Amino acid sequence: MSASNKPPVATPQLKRRKWPRILLAVSLMFNLLVVGLVAGAKWGGHRDHGFDMHGPNRGAIRDLGFAPLAGALDRSDRREIGKALRERSGSFADNRKALASEFQTILTALRADPFDPDTLMSVMDQQSERQRQRGELARSVLVERIDQMSPKERQDFADRIERSIQDRARASKRRPTRK
Repeated sequence: MSASNKPPVATPQLKRRKWPRILLAVSLMFNLLVVGLVAGAKWGGHRDHGFDMHGPNRGAIRDLGFAPLAGALDRSDRREIGKALRERSGSFADNRKALASEFQTILTALRADPFDPDTLMSVMDQQSERQRQRGELARSVLVERIDQMSPKERQDFADRIERSIQDRARASKRRPTRK
């Protein structure tokens, strides 16, 4: 057989595991959810400002969570906040290892026969507590960063948040409603 007639040699493909990505996405979702709930409750600004909790914009405001604050920060502020979070909460690898260990415990609990709901609840409580602590830390780091801003920077930051909220509300009005 000539070199041109040889069948192609198959190169082994490395299998990528999906569970670390899924685990990371779930962890990130919980982090953002907690931070969004805390930030929304603290800085929602809907009390005594004519906001109708049952009005047409209630979904848009609720859906925003932490996104307008994070999106309104400039790149350097986001980097500084990220750096402070890493310094105070440990490395991402350590947090990921703890979460992976907890999910192993969850899998073991789910597969146990007989099933022990208290074991599952205990692990889920641990996860919730870690997420709560990370949410409090994120809130505190954000407030510290905002405290370092000049009055002009804070005003600009507030303006960017307001524009983001208004843009989101306009976009939600254009979307068809689900039935």
